Amino acid sequence: MKTLRLPIRIKILIMLLLANSTLVLAIFVANQIAFDKSFSDYVQSQTKARLEPVLEAFQQTMESQQSVDWLDRRSPHWKNLMRTYHQVSAANDTLTKKRPKSSKDKRPPHRKERRGRGPSDKLFFKALDGTLLVGRPSMVKDALWLPVYWPDKKEQKLGYIGVENGSMVTGKFETLFAKQQRQHFVVIAIIAFVVTFLLSIPFSKYLVRPILALRQRTKNLTSGDYSLSKQIIRRDELGQLESDMNLLAKTLAENLTARQRWIADISHELRTPIAVIKAEIEGMIDGVIEADEAQLDSLHEEIMRLTKLVNDLHQLSMSDRGSLSYEKSQMVLPELIERSLEKRKSELSHFDLQFDFSPRCFLFCDAHRIGQLFDNLLQNTLRYTDASPENKGVLDIKVNRIGQGIQVIWQDSSPGVGSEQLSHLFDRLYRTDSARNRKTGGSGLGLAICHNIIMAHNGEVHAEQSKLGGLKLTIEFKYKEN
Repeated sequence: MKTLRLPIRIKILIMLLLANSTLVLAIFVANQIAFDKSFSDYVQSQTKARLEPVLEAFQQTMESQQSVDWLDRRSPHWKNLMRTYHQVSAANDTLTKKRPKSSKDKRPPHRKERRGRGPSDKLFFKALDGTLLVGRPSMVKDALWLPVYWPDKKEQKLGYIGVENGSMVTGKFETLFAKQQRQHFVVIAIIAFVVTFLLSIPFSKYLVRPILALRQRTKNLTSGDYSLSKQIIRRDELGQLESDMNLLAKTLAENLTARQRWIADISHELRTPIAVIKAEIEGMIDGVIEADEAQLDSLHEEIMRLTKLVNDLHQLSMSDRGSLSYEKSQMVLPELIERSLEKRKSELSHFDLQFDFSPRCFLFCDAHRIGQLFDNLLQNTLRYTDASPENKGVLDIKVNRIGQGIQVIWQDSSPGVGSEQLSHLFDRLYRTDSARNRKTGGSGLGLAICHNIIMAHNGEVHAEQSKLGGLKLTIEFKYKEN
């Protein structure tokens, strides 16, 4: 049973809806809280305004009585305060009721409206210690308290006068206004959510469109279509990904071409010695060629060339797989170079050899592989440098200590290599002159093997034209292990 997976477009749509819904809800809640706070402050300010005449009457009563004994709900003085507060409230209600009413609002007034009192018509008084002198404890929960002072001591508090529900929205019109505002907030929030949903659909489609194009591009790559896409317009991460896809397609196309060329070159290299061996053996069988020592030497030479080619290919394949073994130890690099020079001493008689090195040039390396490296370099010089007893070639070798390792400079005399060919010298089966190389026995694998050996010893190699007229190779080994 397959697991149900949501398309990325639906996921983006859901994320956009969640984000925008959260934002709309946060704005709705913030507006609601701000409105309730502001409206509550407005109600309190209105209540305080209605209490100003009451506070003045309280001060007058205190000046006449000079005591707090009259603070009792049955006292005529307290009833006078209540009457003053009710008159002020009734006056405010009268101003509000002067607004024209529709036919729907023409109904009998509530009992409290007939009395001329609003819902907040109770006054209370409590001492500084919180003792309730006028009023019932059950009625003062939501009261609004204002301080009152002694007549002769304006900074000394006497107690607090409270108004029933003075901090709450209890008036008819205030309640209606607050209700309408909440309804408006809800409608606005719903409209914002609907608009967000309608905008999120095309926006999610717009975001997913380049991803679908890249998906189709990936399918084309898997089917072998390595053509590059058109001009990249986007400058965001998806545009960078599309650029990387183009680079991948270009690399795959180059690898395909290189693999095809590699197979063709190997086939050609193997076919040449096999064809020579086959022709000579068939000539011997037919009696056209005598099976003498010279012919056997020719067959042996072709077999050795074929064997070397197969061995080089095998070594390169092992190096690519990382299965080529290296037994490293600390060696003196100039001594390894001298061994290679000593083995080809007779052939170097046609060269002016210059070999300079610094002391203590130690290298942690595989002596056999490093020896193979310089054997290949020396063989390359002997094959392709013009040298004779009358016109000697030049081979200049320098080994120096540098800051982070050892540097080997290997350069010889003419003929040289074209500047456009330098970057391909370490490619496999690459030759600057196919006919001459085949004649001299080169397969185009020697420098590729050298490059792999150098890389295995944490080194780098760079090829350039030599001032001597030939090729200059700069090899740097870093002290990764010493």
